Order: sequence, then structure tokens, then C-alpha cells
Amino acid sequence: CYVTPLLGAYIADTYLGRFNTICIAVVIALIGHVLLIVCAIPGIIDHSNASLGVFVIALIVTGFGTGLFKSNVSPLIAEQYKRTKLFVITTKKGERVIVDPVMTISRVYMVIAFLLPALVRTDEY
Repeated sequence: CYVTPLLGAYIADTYLGRFNTICIAVVIALIGHVLLIVCAIPGIIDHSNASLGVFVIALIVTGFGTGLFKSNVSPLIAEQYKRTKLFVITTKKGERVIVDPVMTISRVYMVIAFLLPALVRTDEY
């Protein structure tokens, strides 16, 4: 699924915009996940060719939805921070600090990367 993010970026930039592309991508990925559930139904598993066919289609649909999503979510997060130039603030202790917008966006991504696994616990069912 290395090509689908290129398609997702093209669709978002040319036709739909990032937010709408993300919404459509989530629906497509959801359909792929539902197909994964369908191919695991015992009646479908009994017919191995049908189960394999639905499984392959589910992987392709999920990969397509993920590719549309992946190429648009990071730029959408970065667009939320409006400042583009360095500025100076004074802390409560009286220190003058230079705030770099690039470092701020990098920090946001780091927090998301470290916080997300803690919020989504997959080991408890």
C-alpha cells in the first residue's frame, strides 16, 4: 500500500479537500474491516475459495482506505497550528523564550505518537 497515499493526496488536493477525503477514507476502511469479519463467518470459512476471495478483497479495500487516510491526517493536524514565524514570550519567572512553530508541531506529533498507544489498549478484551 505504498501507492495509495499518493492517490489519497492527489484526491484531497485536487477534488475533495483533506477533511472530506479523511471522512471517505474512514468509511472505506470500515467497509474493509466489515469484509474481514464476513470472511471469518463459519459458513463462509467452510467454502475456502470464497473465504479467501473475500479476505483478499477485504485487504485491498482496507489498504485503499488506509492510504487515503494516511496521506491526509498529518497535514491536517499541522494546519491546526496557525503561527508560522518565531516569536518571544516571557515566562512567569521572567525568562524570555523563543517559540519555534516547527518545533511546536514536532512536539505535537511526538505527544500523539507516545500518547496514542497508552489510550488505545489492545491487550484487554
